[in-house]
Amino acid sequence: MSENYILVKNINQQNLERILMDLANLYSETEFVNGIQLYREKGNYDSFLILFSVQPDFERFNYFVNYINYPKGYDKFSPKLSGYYQTSQINETYEFNYGEWLMIYGSKTDTAFDNVHVVNSKNESFLYDFGGKIKKLSTKEVPFKWTAINQDNYHHIIAVYSSKSFEQSEPKAWWKFW
Repeated sequence: MSENYILVKNINQQNLERILMDLANLYSETEFVNGIQLYREKGNYDSFLILFSVQPDFERFNYFVNYINYPKGYDKFSPKLSGYYQTSQINETYEFNYGEWLMIYGSKTDTAFDNVHVVNSKNESFLYDFGGKIKKLSTKEVPFKWTAINQDNYHHIIAVYSSKSFEQSEPKAWWKFW
């Protein structure tokens, strides 16, 4: 697979759909949230794959991982979440930009909620803060584990668009649909 993606476990489908809709509305000024594709793993009721019709840049991808991990209005929420981003699609030069893939996640010990952790294939861990700071960490909370996916192992559930994208489209009279 050549797309960046997010894997989410330990969440029910209805909550994840709402979270993705909130995310699409929150970031509606970007093209990246138009056509967020949600898939459920076959044989699992709480394991999901998230793909993007328009691949987000690295910064926004990190925002999206963070938002899904810490969604507004959801208390006692603890999904298992990992984002996977290809280093070849990062335009900036970062120390962690090593190997083919990076794993992005929200730390269980995070209290700031405005950052993500990045792990490369050398198992180097970094804190990517949304204020523009990157800090190499001496401890490794989660080792790098690239999870290859096969879309054939998933059922497509829904394509999510921001409500603003529908509001901006020109309404058609009912007779124009025929």
